[in-house]
Amino acid sequence: MAVTENTYTGNGSTTNYSFTFPYLKESDVKVTVAGSAKTNGTGSDQWQFANATTVQFNTAPANSAAIRLYRETADTNLSATFYAGSAIKSQDLNDNFTQNLYVTQEVRDDSALALTNSREHDGDGTYTTAIAKSTSAVSTANTASTNASAAVTTANTASTNATNAVSTANTASTNATNAVNTANSATTTANSAVTTANAATSTANTASTNATTAVNTANSATTTANSAVTTANSAVTTANAATATANTASTNASAAVTTANSASATATASANTVANSAIYQVVANYAALPALNSVDNGKFYQVSDSTSIENNFSAITGEPSGFTGHSGLSVKLKSNTTASPKVWEWQEYYANDPETRYRKKLIVENLHTIDENYTIGTNNNAFSVGPVVVAANKTVTIPANSLYFIG
Repeated sequence: MAVTENTYTGNGSTTNYSFTFPYLKESDVKVTVAGSAKTNGTGSDQWQFANATTVQFNTAPANSAAIRLYRETADTNLSATFYAGSAIKSQDLNDNFTQNLYVTQEVRDDSALALTNSREHDGDGTYTTAIAKSTSAVSTANTASTNASAAVTTANTASTNATNAVSTANTASTNATNAVNTANSATTTANSAVTTANAATSTANTASTNATTAVNTANSATTTANSAVTTANSAVTTANAATATANTASTNASAAVTTANSASATATASANTVANSAIYQVVANYAALPALNSVDNGKFYQVSDSTSIENNFSAITGEPSGFTGHSGLSVKLKSNTTASPKVWEWQEYYANDPETRYRKKLIVENLHTIDENYTIGTNNNAFSVGPVVVAANKTVTIPANSLYFIG
């Protein structure tokens, strides 16, 4: 996989960091520190090129600061544009293809990063998506909620049992009181009833003891019920926390999916840009073009023999003034079926054999001023009609065994 970025961690003193990825233009090299973009300049918060593969910060990044050096190739326009009749340089073609390659590599890496951020490593060589993790968390929360409901039911049952125990204790206490009253009444009525009264008192005492035991049991049941309620409340709190965690995981998963979808859309757009760049369907001549009513909007066609194409200018827009079609000239057109009426939009024209543009012209023209560096081809001679001036800082290179004549 091609390298499109390098990362480091700042230590508060190092200012120079190298990178290993290639690039077309210095402006394609980007830098961030702690997630914040830094610009190429002379300010204290900026950076400069120490050399072709080293970034030098004007102020050393802070200790532990995340440093990212990456390539972001411009994709708005092609590096080089070719015009009819102009020479096509291999370097320009290579730069255009390299630009497309770099953009595709960067989009692929952005997509892979978004996909990685949307899943979690389980430690056993597999990955689980955040959505699956959030689903598991929701399931755990539902289980906790069920357990909490069961605990509340248990607590309610314990409370009911405690209430019943208190009622039983109250009944026993009432019965004991009645027994004591009966014993007292028997003592007052007759001493002969003392034995009976004593027996009744003993019974009353036993009942009182039993009542005390019942009260203690009821108190114990109440304590147990309170503990069950506390446990139930704790379970509800845990369930709420699990639900909040699940909601957060779901939100993060949705954000990750959105990021992944956006990266996928960017990758698709880039692929479409590459796929649609200069794809022309070749036809022999203007008559071989399909009817505009049967062509999709935005389709490109190349007419190899442009003879008499100027006679059909009513269906073509943007053609050069005074253009005359010829069997040696190709014309490129683009369909616009959204216009009314539907038209072919002129793109460009060029010679099928570049050398024929010299043989078929009756007059060859040259500029008075040479305003670009020019090298005469090896083993070729050249001439210009004077006067001719070479602009400042521009050169004309004449190889050995070649002549340049100004007449």
